[in-house]
Amino acid sequence: DIESRNLKVVVYAQSSKERTSTWAQDFWLRSIDAKGRAFGMAIKPDDHTEEEIRGETAHQALVQKLVQEEGQAELDADWSNSHDGFRHSSFEHIVQAHDFTFINFFAGWCGHCQQFAPLWAAIAQKVNGDENTPSMKFKDRDAEERSVRMIKMNCVDFAEVCHQQGIDAYPTLRMYKADGTFSVYEGKRDEAEIIRWIERLLKMKSYGWSKDHETFEKGCNAKGRLVVPRVPGHLELMMGGGDQNLNTRMTNVSHFVRHLSFSDPNDGKFHRKTWAGMPRDVVRHTAPIDGTAFITGGAHQTWIHDMKVVSTVSSSGLVAYQFHHTRRLSSVAEDVVPQVQFFFDMEPFSIHIRNDDKRWYEFATSLMAIMGGCFVVMRLMTGISNTALASLRSLLPRGGSSGGSALYVKGRYD
Repeated sequence: DIESRNLKVVVYAQSSKERTSTWAQDFWLRSIDAKGRAFGMAIKPDDHTEEEIRGETAHQALVQKLVQEEGQAELDADWSNSHDGFRHSSFEHIVQAHDFTFINFFAGWCGHCQQFAPLWAAIAQKVNGDENTPSMKFKDRDAEERSVRMIKMNCVDFAEVCHQQGIDAYPTLRMYKADGTFSVYEGKRDEAEIIRWIERLLKMKSYGWSKDHETFEKGCNAKGRLVVPRVPGHLELMMGGGDQNLNTRMTNVSHFVRHLSFSDPNDGKFHRKTWAGMPRDVVRHTAPIDGTAFITGGAHQTWIHDMKVVSTVSSSGLVAYQFHHTRRLSSVAEDVVPQVQFFFDMEPFSIHIRNDDKRWYEFATSLMAIMGGCFVVMRLMTGISNTALASLRSLLPRGGSSGGSALYVKGRYD
């Protein structure tokens, strides 16, 4: 569930964190949703239903009840820390008490959160309003004015709430509706962009909203080529290289390898030119982990891949690369973001494939050897048959008394 914004592909020297210069690279990253499909498609809003009208009436009654029980100040307060004088007893009540609640899930130690904090405060001042300034109003899909409450949530002091909401990176910005469904803001952290997003979002009925945070979990499809020196090193899918700090407890680095192979740079874009001249067994070992899923069993785990690469030269001089793959599931410290690593080592020898033609006299010799073997087998079978018949004859009586019977065995033997 690592998004493209939080993934980088880098190559390091073997057994070190010294980055290896790549001579060329053609890599691109594309976000996918929880089902592996491209994320994002607009849906035309529908008209109100009687159920929605009844729900709106019930919501207004619930808001009045919550205000009477907990007070408006409690429902509007930031969850900045656990010692700010507010009870912070129910996250659900905070969401239910507003038409829309825009929440900034942050951590005090997060550098990105610290940089974003002044901008968030400025936007919140305008949207929430104060004693001297009214709050901003946004029109929904029916042109009715709605208010949005901006609240920040400290995921260090209120870690359990953030864990229940599935927060795995900081800062995470979510817009909640009163029914508990939410949408995630993933745009640029800019005041104008955020305000435009709020305006667009409130006009949507169903698309982009969900109660389950798994709906918004996205992965990343990394595809392309890297040209690296012919020296040992390792390819690393580096998590946390974007504009968010990842929650190490929630970081899942399970991955599915669609294709991974080694080839010469001049072997064509899809490196099939060399493979066409190789035996089937060789081709099978050029990409042995294609179509394999590597699933982590829990938090703070990662996969380490080791590959021994051997160059293989065909009879026509084309070079392909076989590799032997081993893997291990490794545990990392709780404060470390797990990284997927592919270690590769070029073996100092090469395998040469040679096709030898069989000469005519070698063919004749082989044919005669086969015929001679068949003759020997036939002679052995004949000897065994003769021996068995002779033994059977010796067990039978040669003559017979009265009332007896005689059995005659007639045969021809060579």
